[in-house]
Order: sequence, then structure tokens, then C-alpha cells
Amino acid sequence: MSRRLCSALAAIALAPCLQAEPVSFSSDIVPLLKSRCVMCHMPGAELGELALHPRGGHSNLVSVPSSQSTLMRVEPGQPEASYLYLKLVGNHSEVGGSGERMPFGESPLGDTELELIRRWIESGAEP
Repeated sequence: MSRRLCSALAAIALAPCLQAEPVSFSSDIVPLLKSRCVMCHMPGAELGELALHPRGGHSNLVSVPSSQSTLMRVEPGQPEASYLYLKLVGNHSEVGGSGERMPFGESPLGDTELELIRRWIESGAEP
């Protein structure tokens, strides 16, 4: 067997082991919400009718209808059907959404941050 073929077979066999680490809401998403979102989405001052404080953020996001579109805020397993994700990437108007890309008045989330949110949603948006 050629060396190139052996390398290709090894890569295929190891691919499942090389997948990215699972995304944790409490360890990965909450710090992102705290640093980029919670200042405008605090209890009592919920812009967009959305509070993102650490203890209630998950329950206010997952499988909850958006107040700005017909989509759920977060549809587990489906980032492209999750209004939160579309609002963060700036595609929310394509699904009938309104307002500005989030975070409002700040620089958009970076590719790494967006990918983290995408992976969390894709993996089921677990708490």
C-alpha cells in the first residue's frame, strides 16, 4: 500500500477524533453574552424583550419565539433557523426580522465568536 494511501486512510479514521470540542453554554456562551450582550439585555431593561443575564439567558433564548420574527430565538440544531444567530451575522432582515445587526452600536462579533455560537446551536443548544 502506498504511503499516500496510508496517510489518507489514517486521516479518515481519525477524523471523528479531531472534531472540535463540544461547546458549553455556561463555559463558552455565557462569557460571550456577558462581554458583548448583557449590558443592553439586563433584567428590567431588556432591549428587544430579551434578558440575557447568566442565570436566565438560556431559558430566554432556546425554543422561545422571537419578538421580531416568526423564528425561534434559538432553534436547537438549526443555526440558520435561529433568529439570534441571524441577528448576529446580519441576515435577520431576510427572514422578516427588524432592527440592526447585534451587538447594536458595537463592532460585530468575530468569526471565532460566531462559530462558537453556531456550533452551540448545531449541537442542540444545551444548557
